[in-house]
Amino acid sequence: MKVVTVRKASGFTLIELLVVIAIIALLMSILMPALSRARNQGRRVACANNIKQIGTSLHLYGADYDGKLPLNAGGNWLWDIAYSTTDYILRTGGDRKTFYCPFDTTKRPDMAILWQFSQDPPYGSHPDHVAEPETGRSGLYRVTSYFWLMDTERGRGNPPAGVPASWKWPRTLNVKNAASTELVLDATLSTGSDPNTASFVQVPGGLWGRHQLYDRTNHIRSGDRPDGANIIFVDGHLEPRHFNQMIVRRGGPTHWW
Repeated sequence: MKVVTVRKASGFTLIELLVVIAIIALLMSILMPALSRARNQGRRVACANNIKQIGTSLHLYGADYDGKLPLNAGGNWLWDIAYSTTDYILRTGGDRKTFYCPFDTTKRPDMAILWQFSQDPPYGSHPDHVAEPETGRSGLYRVTSYFWLMDTERGRGNPPAGVPASWKWPRTLNVKNAASTELVLDATLSTGSDPNTASFVQVPGGLWGRHQLYDRTNHIRSGDRPDGANIIFVDGHLEPRHFNQMIVRRGGPTHWW
């Protein structure tokens, strides 16, 4: 009598597949927050390095020009910076990425509408395809991710809130209390002064008027709330500042540091 051997079909049963899927989902729920934290930490380090490079270049500029800082001839917001200033930073170790915080993915160095804002280039154009004038560059300005607290040629006017009456917008590196005088920092701005109700990610400004694009704060954590800022001081040292240590400094829109 011939014996017929029946082989059991290989593969997973439905229950086994469900168990595997559940395990994978559990691992992902554990790993994703860790990966997100690692990614954000990498962005924070890159952002801090940007501001360090800017601070280094501004100190080199001061060494070349008797301690003076470069002053804008044009621009409106604190994150506007003259072509002539960026020219110097590019010559002394920076590149276009230096001027944009990787936390804010709405602002990138390949966007001509930011890099050549005052020339009003077409939406979607690349900076390499927009011709820039060779002279008169101090009057032209770029929109960046950082607040530049140096004074301007015509003067910034009223000082920010929360500073002594003797405080002045820095024009040189030779200021009193250089270690506590902010020079460049992450942009933190909102639509109002109440952090519980204001928006930090939908702030209408020049980009909204031209292209219906909102401005926003650099370092945002979950819930669209600000996390804080990296700050380079006039003496050259860098410090992080948590948002709960920041106050409203200027209005229209609301600026924090």
